[in-house]
Amino acid sequence: MAIKGTEAKNVVFTKLQEVFPDSFWEDQGKILRIPLDENGTRVEIKVSLTAAKNNLGGDTVPSAFTATPVNIIPSNSNSTQSSSIEPTQEEKENVSKLIASLGL
Repeated sequence: MAIKGTEAKNVVFTKLQEVFPDSFWEDQGKILRIPLDENGTRVEIKVSLTAAKNNLGGDTVPSAFTATPVNIIPSNSNSTQSSSIEPTQEEKENVSKLIASLGL
């Protein structure tokens, strides 16, 4: 008996590996680590997926939520925080590229 969401998770992991070709598996294929450079320091983002028990969007809606840009500001940031929460043009372009590469 297949575990719920196994095929769907494989699709998502495959897309992530296409976008981040240096990614690698941890814990026997359960966690994908994505190495990135952040200000000259290597950072590994850990990604694990869980199929939802209940579908909030119904069976015909591909997503129950719309994509919302997230602005993450490090707590140890020395920069002054802008009063504007609008994403920059570069951030918008990065999100557009990611969405296109994920086929969303």
